[in-house]
Amino acid sequence: MSKTKLFVGLRRENGQIGYLSESLAIPEFFELVRPKSEIRYDLVDFSPVIEALHSKHDKIAEQSIREKYSSVFNYWQESKTYSKIEIKLPKFESLSQLSNELITSLQFRIDETKEKYSYRRTANPEENITTIKNIENDCNVYIDVLLCFIHAKASLEIESFKKDVVLGRYCDYLDKVITDLYNRVVGFSTLQDRFELDDSSLIYYIAFNENEELNHYTKILPHFDTSQDLRLKRMIASRSESSYNHQNESITRIEVEYRSPHYQELEAAKILRNLLHKTKSISKLITRLREGNVDWNPSEDGVEELKQLLSE
Repeated sequence: MSKTKLFVGLRRENGQIGYLSESLAIPEFFELVRPKSEIRYDLVDFSPVIEALHSKHDKIAEQSIREKYSSVFNYWQESKTYSKIEIKLPKFESLSQLSNELITSLQFRIDETKEKYSYRRTANPEENITTIKNIENDCNVYIDVLLCFIHAKASLEIESFKKDVVLGRYCDYLDKVITDLYNRVVGFSTLQDRFELDDSSLIYYIAFNENEELNHYTKILPHFDTSQDLRLKRMIASRSESSYNHQNESITRIEVEYRSPHYQELEAAKILRNLLHKTKSISKLITRLREGNVDWNPSEDGVEELKQLLSE
């Protein structure tokens, strides 16, 4: 198994964004499905991933959510110790109920918190970043609970994903909420597939100051042409001025303008960017399981590999 380290806000060797935490390394969620043969695949028992994420997010979850989150996690840990189907089935039903209840509660919280985000020109940056961080905490717990649900469902009957509706819908909800917030933060109009005010989007600041990171921001914009050079676009739209140099030769200067955003705007964009990459990764995992031809692989070798990777 190839080992790839993930770091928040940094690029991996393959150009993807790390989204878990500094010094915490695991594969992308969809990479947990690995080729077994030309037509079959294995889903590795990813218990260590869930345990590592719980250890990180349980510390920052709000108290009322932490209690429910701990209940789901503890029940998941206890239920996976059984091997007999007649015992696992009622355990899964209870875990499913707890997970659905917590996810529903988190959806209400996220929707309510989202309403507090205001347009940058009318809001205090401190208030907006607080709103985004609160949403980040709830979204991380939301995804962790989804992973518990997926793990339990896969270990019980992985073929059941072919008829899945609920998990896909839960993922679609998260993608829609985060995408909407992200587009608002970076000033992107989905109706016109362009930035609302060309010179005011923080994406232009990133293009000129952190261009190596630009693709990670633009490729998650809907229907956005990532091949275009945003720096060149700003230059073409900029003012030019003719003058003479010291050798009395005619020269033309181009004055490029772009807004320098508040540092907390950039922080909000990075948080939402990472959440979107994370959400799309788990969505790809669910889609892969829906396609079928995937077997549940509870082998200790896979578990130990993940443990080793997480400890690096």
